Amino acid sequence: MEQWTEANSRQFLSFADVITPSRAEQMTMVSRLVPARPDEAFLLVELGCGGGDLAACLLERFPRARYLGLDGSATMLETAARRLAAHTERVSLQPFRLEEFRSLAMPAPVRAFVSSLVIHHLDHEEKAALYDDLHRRLEPGGALLLADLVQPAAPAAYDAIAANWDDVARQQSEAMAGSLAAFRQFKEEGWNYYTDPDPMDKPASLFEQLKWLEQIGYRHVDCFWQRGGHAIYGGYR
Repeated sequence: MEQWTEANSRQFLSFADVITPSRAEQMTMVSRLVPARPDEAFLLVELGCGGGDLAACLLERFPRARYLGLDGSATMLETAARRLAAHTERVSLQPFRLEEFRSLAMPAPVRAFVSSLVIHHLDHEEKAALYDDLHRRLEPGGALLLADLVQPAAPAAYDAIAANWDDVARQQSEAMAGSLAAFRQFKEEGWNYYTDPDPMDKPASLFEQLKWLEQIGYRHVDCFWQRGGHAIYGGYR
């Protein structure tokens, strides 16, 4: 696909839990990595809030946190608003373009920036510039936590990672949807980047991104979780 459309948003929302490796586990892991006590009041910002599932996990874990969700899709923002209706007083949702993030004003020092399956749409230079900008906006001790596709370092690893993602999607399709229909859709429509590369997707290697984060000045840089070509990684200020 040349660019993300509202039809893509609706399609992803319809089977995100099936095609994303261990999606609930990923969201729980991100929430546990946020450097805050459950009773603290602070600001969370999500780049690409999607349908609000990660936001709901974060807001339930941190009942005094405020949340700013940013997304370029009207469909995603509308879905997130419904998903987060129980937390309306602590939630702000805004449209934005990822490429123009640097011009966006933040309402207060940010404790944690989080993002899921968004940053890989930027080219490598844009990723590094974004990580630098986010570091400047974090309060001391704050975190950048990313859940995203990563590029295999070795070409020979593509087939293994592609097969692993297929295996996970097949298993989740049977377990969650009760059939292989969602898995077949996943395959037919080319959602597995490692078998069907898309010019809109520009993942960088995990090792490369961890080096960028260290060079920028993030501390305790690490990969915290990985499966089927998806990783959770980041660092702290």
